[in-house]
Amino acid sequence: MKYKVFPCLLVIVLFSLIACQPEEPQYVFSIEGKVPNLYPGQVLLTQATDINQKEFEVIDTLSIAPDSSFQASYNLEPHYYVLNFYDSLKVPFIADSGQQIKIEFPTDGRAIVSGSPDTERFEQYEKFRNDILKQTVYPLRGQLYSMLGQNDPNLGPQIGELGQRLEAAEAKYRDTLIHAVKKMGPSIAVYPTTVRWNGDKDMAYYDQLASELSQKYDGLKVAEEINEKVRVLKQVSIGGKVSDIVAQDSTGTELTLYSNLGKYTLIDFWGSWCAPCRAESQSLNEMYSQYHDAGFEIFGFGVETRKDKWAQAIQKDNRNWINVSTLDGYKNEVSKEYSITSLPKNFLVDENGIIIGKDLHGEELAAKLAELFSGI
Repeated sequence: MKYKVFPCLLVIVLFSLIACQPEEPQYVFSIEGKVPNLYPGQVLLTQATDINQKEFEVIDTLSIAPDSSFQASYNLEPHYYVLNFYDSLKVPFIADSGQQIKIEFPTDGRAIVSGSPDTERFEQYEKFRNDILKQTVYPLRGQLYSMLGQNDPNLGPQIGELGQRLEAAEAKYRDTLIHAVKKMGPSIAVYPTTVRWNGDKDMAYYDQLASELSQKYDGLKVAEEINEKVRVLKQVSIGGKVSDIVAQDSTGTELTLYSNLGKYTLIDFWGSWCAPCRAESQSLNEMYSQYHDAGFEIFGFGVETRKDKWAQAIQKDNRNWINVSTLDGYKNEVSKEYSITSLPKNFLVDENGIIIGKDLHGEELAAKLAELFSGI
């Protein structure tokens, strides 16, 4: 038996099949503004791909009209973006669906972003953060850099004491930031703040926040990246087991953390360019000499880009323990797996790589080691 297919029926069937296909989500936002001054170069729209390692992807090159204005619309996910003007001015903003974002440049050169509530939340966080830095951290940091610049060996004790005060001020500053994050709630604005998140006592809140963001922004990259940050923070909280570190020392010899764990090991993230890191070299030397024979090890990881500067600092500070680096700054798997976004940072682990202490410096570290080795 032969069947005849009527053209109109075929059209209806095809239309039904197309209609049943799931629609791709549309995330449309627009940006507009006027560049204050035209310079040679480009205006680029970039999207953060890994905020913790400062990685951005170029999305578009904006066209600038003869009157210096620009306007563009995008079908992009809600996320954290940065407009890069001629590599001299960077304007961050957070775009969500349906927003018309305007960027203005008053005469003082600052950029004002309107049309994005999440950007406003992030700017409030940044003001809060910078106010704390100016009041508590920057004055001490300036004094420390000034002392280190004098290259006076007689200033050693003063440098060590000032370094400890600076580390305490920076730790308090980071701990205070949780209050500003809580004000934001489940907003995309929290994404750029993750570079300064600490786990441990705030872990429960960050875990809850990541869950709420996953529900609100189901399937979006920004929610996935925040959840990944929480995973790493759990791993490097007290009681977590650290990942192995495989890198080369200054002679090019490859060394691993797991092969060099002592009874207790301090994993010390530092930099030749980091004043607080350099200031604690003397106290670390004293503790290493005192407890090394009893099983204390230090495994230093240099967050470096220049091998010569790193090697010089090792020699000058007498860091006579294992020191390795990948020589690519923060852009490596080690920094990612240990959530290293600022220095100094350290983890005290037992012989199995379980974290028993973190961010211990000066007298606090000395007291912890005295307790651990008291019965040995």
